[in-house]
Parts: sequence; C-alpha cells; structure tokens
Amino acid sequence: MAIKKTAESQEFLYLPLGSIIVEEQIRSSIDTTTESFNALVSSINDKGVLEPILVTQKDGNYLLLCGERRYLAAQKLKLETIPARIVNTVTQKDEILAMQLTENLQREDLNPIDQAKGILAYIQAKHPDVVYNLDEVMSDLVKYNRKPDLLSKETVETVSTVAKISAKTTRTVLNTISLLKLVPKIQEAIIAEKLPVSQGYLFAANLANPDFFTIFDEVMEKPVTNAKLENMLTAYKNNKPRPTNTKPVSIKKKVEVLQNAESFFQEKTGMYSVSDLRKYFDELKVLYSLIEKQINAASDAVIAKPIKRPVAPS
Repeated sequence: MAIKKTAESQEFLYLPLGSIIVEEQIRSSIDTTTESFNALVSSINDKGVLEPILVTQKDGNYLLLCGERRYLAAQKLKLETIPARIVNTVTQKDEILAMQLTENLQREDLNPIDQAKGILAYIQAKHPDVVYNLDEVMSDLVKYNRKPDLLSKETVETVSTVAKISAKTTRTVLNTISLLKLVPKIQEAIIAEKLPVSQGYLFAANLANPDFFTIFDEVMEKPVTNAKLENMLTAYKNNKPRPTNTKPVSIKKKVEVLQNAESFFQEKTGMYSVSDLRKYFDELKVLYSLIEKQINAASDAVIAKPIKRPVAPS
C-alpha cells in the first residue's frame, strides 16, 4: 500500500505496518494481555491512533523509535497503516535511546527497572569506546555530586543530559540505576509494585546485610515503613563484635600479595582497558601515600625517643 501523507503536515505520514522495523526498545517487554493494553486496543478501535508513532528511515523501511504499544495494538487490530512522524535519519544508538527515554519518561508509564536499564544503556552508548559497567557509572555519578572536577567534560555533559531528559536529580538517577544491582526476584517485585521503589533503593544500598533475603521475605509478607526497613537493614552494623586479635598482618604477607599482583598483570598484559588500569594505578598511589606517611611517622618517633645514657658510677 502506498504511503499517504496527512493533511496537517508533510512530516506526518500513514505508514504500512509491514514497512516498520522493530528493534530493541527501552521497555524490556510489553504484556499484551494486561487491562491497560486492552484498553488501548479498544481506544484505537473506536477513535484510531490519536498520537503518531515516531520513526526514522532505515534500509528502505522505517525503524520504530517510539510508540511500540501503539504499533502492537494496531497489529492486533490488523490495521493496514498507522500514523507516524518521520524524523531525520537517526543512526547513533545514543540518539535513539535519548528519544525513547524522553518519550517514555515523560509519559510516566515506564517501570523503574526499565527506566534504570534505559538510563544505563544511554550513558554506555554515549561512551562506546570505554568499558563502562554499572559500578563505574555509579561511581561517576557519586563524583558528579561530590567532586565533578574529577570527571571528564564528556562525562559531565552526559550526566547533565540524563538529568534533563529524565527530569530527575543526579542523586535520584544514581538511586534509580542502583536497582540494577538487585537480584531478579526483587526487581520483579518492584515492577509488580509489590515493593515500593523507595524501598528498592534501600535494599540496593544494603546488599552486604547478612540477613538481606530474610528481611526481603519478611517485608513481602508484612509491609513496613521506609524508616522501619532502613533500621532492619542497618541494625547489623551496630552489632559488630569487637575484634579480639588486634595483631596486624605481617608485612611479609602484604608484600607477597603485591608480588602476586605484579605476576598476574605481567601474565595478562594487554587484556585490561586503559580506564581499568588507571583506576588500579590510582589505588596503588593511595597505598603508596599511606605507606610513606607510616614511614615518616615511624622515623619521627625514633628521633623523638629519648636516648638512655648509662649512669656513671659515683
């Protein structure tokens, strides 16, 4: 079927559904059996697609950028065409993700886990030449809030863009992507709205709690306030037994650890990214500084110690 232009604008066209390519979207999946999706299908059946989908040209067809639910609803109704807005050719992954993030976050119907995945994917896409995992992204967000001068100009611009697109503070962006550190069953509880997202943040911030999963199961059975949950998750920190043996580990063992690390890096030459190696190098510089302080302190103590001279016989 030929593509028909709308009367309102040359930019809006009716596209055959068969000409639309659907690739990975920010939403992890769309459940076409839910009440909300069926309501969308009913609305489109009665009134048509009121809001055009967003596409860009690709290989003689059109790549779907935004509007997957409307597209799937039109498919379910076996419509031949769907109104679409065509934007200039967009090929960069970060540009596509930015558009998807903007639409979905502004519509406020993207679940927190998909929000987190979308934000992380966007940040990673903006830095394709860097191995940029979740922990590193979170570390840079912390630096952005505390010491932004430690970050590159490109990273600062990326974080600022994410905050603008998502309409979130950088602290909230950090909390949001921290949800990706949670195991699937806790993420699923957040998606299903069985666990408030604010409590998901608390679980993500206290992964080291030895009773982590026991507390989660208790909260699932009997919901608690955020304040109560925070007390449950942090109580163990106040009950740590005092160490009975304060004897320091021998320097010989510490040196052996460093020697083993040296051998390891010699064997793995060329297998680590520059950013990873720089982070490790920075940690070693901190260690060097601490050891230097210990040496200076020990030297000062020796100088300051009074010398006991033998008493001459009377």
